[in-house]
This record gives sequence, structure tokens and C-alpha cells, in this order.
Amino acid sequence: MKRIEREKVIRNAYRTTVLVLTACCIFLGVLLVVHEMAREAEVSKLERELDAKGVVRNDEGLYSSVELFLPEKIYVATGVTIEIYNNQISSLGERMENYNVKWTCAVGKNMQRKFSITGTEELIGTYPLIFTIFDDNGAQVATASTELNIVPALQDSFSMLTIGDSLSCNTATYERLNELTGGEIIYMGTRGVGGSLTEARRGFSAADYLTATGYEMEEPYEDVQPFYNEETGSFDWNYYKETTGFDPDMIQLFLGTNGLDVDPTENGDNIIQIVKEIHEDDPDLPIYLVHTLYPANQDGIGSWNNNGYALYGDRYKYEEDQKVFHLMTYLEATLSDEPNLYFVPAGMCNDSANNFDTVEVPVNPHSVEMEAVPTDAIHPGRAGYEQIADCLYSVICGTKAEWSE
Repeated sequence: MKRIEREKVIRNAYRTTVLVLTACCIFLGVLLVVHEMAREAEVSKLERELDAKGVVRNDEGLYSSVELFLPEKIYVATGVTIEIYNNQISSLGERMENYNVKWTCAVGKNMQRKFSITGTEELIGTYPLIFTIFDDNGAQVATASTELNIVPALQDSFSMLTIGDSLSCNTATYERLNELTGGEIIYMGTRGVGGSLTEARRGFSAADYLTATGYEMEEPYEDVQPFYNEETGSFDWNYYKETTGFDPDMIQLFLGTNGLDVDPTENGDNIIQIVKEIHEDDPDLPIYLVHTLYPANQDGIGSWNNNGYALYGDRYKYEEDQKVFHLMTYLEATLSDEPNLYFVPAGMCNDSANNFDTVEVPVNPHSVEMEAVPTDAIHPGRAGYEQIADCLYSVICGTKAEWSE
């Protein structure tokens, strides 16, 4: 009898142990499923973020740290050549030269450091344009694509007001625009660049246009810039129109160089606020937001000075390129749904390797051998401003029908 009871106790203990182990296995299984679902959700989120940046898997299934950016559309007006420079559409900057790259398109030129396309009547239309990076083993590292639009040259007259910094203060831009349009643009503003009116101020950042900032770098001097309404204490587009009498058909907004930082948020948000303030008062007014330019090479950055004092003494090319790239992508992402806003990709379409004026200097103090060194880190020569004009003009040609009907 005792043996039977002992066997019964053992069987009950065995069953209990089995039940406990089964429950533990079920619990662990549920944990594993939940963990796997959470991991898959994180992976899916990461993939979406990387895909949005144009970063893809290579052949080993690993993501690279390369970020690429191309806008949704690139416009090329007939009679104009637009070029997109490899180093200026990537977070790699000049390090792009360590990779193998190619442009794929039915038209244009797939060149060593750029894609080049000249608009002609015969080529008017839309074409897929793809940029791909490969490593030395032929594995795809990253890719990005856009829609290339070759559009007819513009024949219409319109008025334009430019809000900008010193990059909007060169006559070459406006002379080139006049050449392209047959002098049909009516320029507006309280200041002048050559024979063209603007609201461009040297040294100004977007923050300066949002605050009660004066201007004394050029005559006429200003106690407060004209977009600031002292009664409301803010940027006020309606106030500007009422006090100046200017009411343009479109705005060119060209800011960003002053205020550049590794984190684009503050500078970018100030530019975004100007866009929002204008559209709050004038929602149908088209704004052409011009991306700021990449700087000169390291020699230009390091040697730029004022009476011997270094202007960019602690800066270097790669970090400065990163600042421009991330401001561009931040503005594009944040303002992607803004109506009546058009991006002008001047930053990626300006030949920063060759457009800065240079001076010949000895390669060292005792050498007769000379080398060309940029005389300015930020402001290009005439060719750079003409490329900006070509880019702006092409975007206007491709989009003006949307707001001029």
C-alpha cells in the first residue's frame, strides 16, 4: 500500500513538473515572439529611414553609412546646361572619389565627377536619372534616383523679390537671368545689386530677417531691416508690402551660409519660419528656395583672411560639406509638403572645385613652383553665379505654369 501511495506521489510530482516546464516553455515562447516582433519592427523602421536617405544593402546584406540625396525632380531649360556634381549629393563629400560611381540616364553625359545635360528642343521630356555607388569589389553601396525634366525656355514676364545674403549680392546672377529671359524679369526690393533691386544683405542669416536687425555694411544704412514689424515684434510679410509698395509675383529665398552648423536645426528652422510667415499672409505666393553653396577646397577655407586674420581658421572641408549637405536634406524633408514652394538645387549644381577665383602662390616660401589657391571660401567667381542663375531659371521654366495661370 505504501508502495502504491509512493508511486502516486511520484506520478503527481512528475505531472506537476511537466506542467510547470510546459508553462515555462510557453512563457519563453511568448517572450521570444514578442522580442522578435519588436526586433522586426525596429528593423523595418531602420530600413524605411535608410531607404528614405537612399542608403541600400550591399551584396553582404549590410548597410553602409553613405547618405545620398537627389531632389524629386531636376529641371533643365532648353538652351541651358545643368550639371550635378558627385561630391555634392552625398554625405561623403570629397571622399566620394574613393568609390566607383555612375549615372544612368537615356540622355546626358555620365562623366567622372558629374552628370551633365544640355537642354534642347529635341530632348524636351521626362527621363529617369539614377546615381549608383560601388565599392572596389563591384558591390552596390548606395543609390539614389530622380526625374530629369527637360523643359521649354521661358518667354513670359514676371516680377521677383530676392531675400538673401551675400550670395545674392553679385551682379553676374542677375545679368545671366536677364540674358536667359531677354530682360523680362522685373526686380523688386529696397536695395540694389547693379541695376537690379533686391532684399539681399551681406552677412545676414535667416535669424537676422526674423529679428530687429540693422544693416550698416552698405548704404543705404538701416536701423532695422524692412521685414520686421516693431509693433508685432516679428517678421511680417504684409507689413513689408504695405510699407514698401512691392508685391512680387514670386520670391527667391537664398539663405543658409550664415548660420551653418553641424546640427542644421536652428538655421533650418529659421529659414522655414520665413517661408511659413510669408505663406501665412500670402498662401498662393510661389517661393523658390535656393540651397546654399558648398565651400571652396581646404586651401580656400584655410587661407581666407581679412588683413591677415583667418576668417575660417578652425574649419575644414569635410565638416563644412557636411553642414551644407545636412541643411539641404533637412529643409527638403521638413518642407516637402509645403504648397507653392520650389527647391532650387544650386548647391549640388555649382562646380565648387573650379568656380572660385584663385591666385598663384609659391608651393612653399622658397620654391619657384606655383599653385592656384582660392581667394575666397564662400563666394564663387562669375561662373558660379551664372550656374546659380541657370539652375534657378530652369526650375522657374519647369514650374511657372503652376502659379501663373
